[in-house]
Amino acid sequence: MHLALADTNNHSVVIEYINDEMIVIETPIVTNFYLAEGEKNGIGTTQSHERYDILMKTLSDNGVMSMEAVRDALDSVSKDNFSEFESTEWSIVFNQSTKTIHYYHRENYSNRYTFTIEEA
Repeated sequence: MHLALADTNNHSVVIEYINDEMIVIETPIVTNFYLAEGEKNGIGTTQSHERYDILMKTLSDNGVMSMEAVRDALDSVSKDNFSEFESTEWSIVFNQSTKTIHYYHRENYSNRYTFTIEEA
C-alpha cells in the first residue's frame, strides 16, 4: 500500500506500510512498487520500475514543471505505452503552491477532474 502526500512547502513523501510499520520515503513520484527498504523493497512489476525511473529522469532534466508538463510526462509512461493489457487506473498532478489537484482516470488525459484544497 502506498499513500502519497505533499505540502505547500514543496515536500513530497510516500508512506508505505510494511509488517504493520509505517515507513516514510521522500520522493516526488510513486508508481506501483515498494520504495521502502526491507522485505518488500522493489516488489512490483518491471514496467513500474521503468516508469518510475523515466519520471525521475524527466523531473531531473526539467526541474520545476507546469501541471500540463507533468500530465504529459504521466501520459508518456502510462501503461498503454508499455503494451500492457491493463490501463493506468489514475494519475494525479499536485500543484503545491495553489493547492490544486488534477485527477485523470484510465489514461484519459484530455479529461481532468480538478480539486482545490481550502484551509479550514
